[in-house]
Amino acid sequence: MRSVAGLVVGIVLGLLVAADARAQVLDGKWWKRPRIAQELALTPEQDSDLEKIFARTKPKLIDLRADLEKKQFDYEQSMQADSTDRKTIEAKIEAREESRAHLQKELALMELDMKQVLKPEQRERLMRLKEEAKQRLQERRRRIRDGGDAEDRPARPKAKPGAQR
Repeated sequence: MRSVAGLVVGIVLGLLVAADARAQVLDGKWWKRPRIAQELALTPEQDSDLEKIFARTKPKLIDLRADLEKKQFDYEQSMQADSTDRKTIEAKIEAREESRAHLQKELALMELDMKQVLKPEQRERLMRLKEEAKQRLQERRRRIRDGGDAEDRPARPKAKPGAQR
């Protein structure tokens, strides 16, 4: 019974990590998206500067995400073990959360560096775009959670006769 509870806790925490990652709705190379670049009126110099910041930071982010994933796995394994020592689990939780904090700090610093490349009006517009994207994501999740209406879902193309699905 205890290992089932540990598994459930591990799955829930894993989903929270995944949700946290998706919460960054304009992540990745957002400045390379034509609509965003156009709405912000990015200059070639700004594009280049943003690319340099991303290239400098990405290897650190890869390492930090991998470290967090390893610590999450280590924690889950300990929670699923037949005998779990409270101090050991606390240490694993602490290590995992410290790893998560390092990742969040690096992401925030990269975002700060990128914001400094933008003019004030571009930063304001980017914040509005992020908020709009976040609201669309929340609305989509709400529709999925509530079952959504048939008209909310895109129509599936009808298969041609003789075509396999």
